[in-house]
Amino acid sequence: MSDPRLAGFARSQHGLVTRSQALDVLPRSTLHKWVHARRLEPVHRGVYRIAGTPETWRQRLLAACLAAGPEAFASFRSAAALYELEGFPAAGCELTHFGRRPSVIAGVTIHESSVFDPDHFARVDGIPVTTVARSLCDLTAVARPWTVERAVDEALRRKIVTLRSLRRVAESLDGRGRLRCTVMRTILEHRDAGYDPGESEPERRIAELLVRAALPEPARQHRVRLGNREIRIDLCYPAEKVAIEFDSWAFHSGRQSFDADRARSNELVVLGFAVLHFTSRSGDQAIVDAVRGALRRASAS
Repeated sequence: MSDPRLAGFARSQHGLVTRSQALDVLPRSTLHKWVHARRLEPVHRGVYRIAGTPETWRQRLLAACLAAGPEAFASFRSAAALYELEGFPAAGCELTHFGRRPSVIAGVTIHESSVFDPDHFARVDGIPVTTVARSLCDLTAVARPWTVERAVDEALRRKIVTLRSLRRVAESLDGRGRLRCTVMRTILEHRDAGYDPGESEPERRIAELLVRAALPEPARQHRVRLGNREIRIDLCYPAEKVAIEFDSWAFHSGRQSFDADRARSNELVVLGFAVLHFTSRSGDQAIVDAVRGALRRASAS
């Protein structure tokens, strides 16, 4: 790129420039020559990629936003991918457009919304995007409830969203013809101010596995008093006194940690708990069978 002013735009935009940006620094005739010579490669109408710039998913997403105009933001699954939430790969381009009816852009999914709030928007790596809270609320329209619930807990663990901000956004979307907000309301009803989202994704996976097997949903990060201290059980059926612990080598690889975990398990057993330990190598059916058996024995006693 021989024009440094145009290169400046491209550096901050993943190698992209818009037609209006190019015409700010180039004569119209020069722009046409550069496009014809493939020095500027058309991506969408009015959006060009600097020749030789590597093509990436983030570049394609920003190109779609630039083509759709200033009222368009990456959203839904694309926003989740930008925030690197588990289960939402960087594939495809999904936007939300506010205001006038959006144009059709090939290969891009565009949602329309009349609910515009400046607090619902941010930028990630130079890409306009809905905030984590707004993105999670939007996801309830396109993803399964348990997938959104998992994403909510991951975002809470990573401290990129708060329950307060989620409730605020969900309330602002409520009553505007958006039935999908009922899913987020249900998710939030199970998460009070003291809610702990847990420490690992495997805990979530085991909980979902048990629910899919028609077993009761276990309490997560259940608190129990042991002497003069309080501990948290990964997953628990408090009434039946069945405790479920996920043992990760990554988090329990030291001898001191190993010994502490065994001592804690012994204390839970003394309190009358049946303690089940699972690892990343535990098979799904083995987990279900062990938990079902423990619950059956508890109800029979």
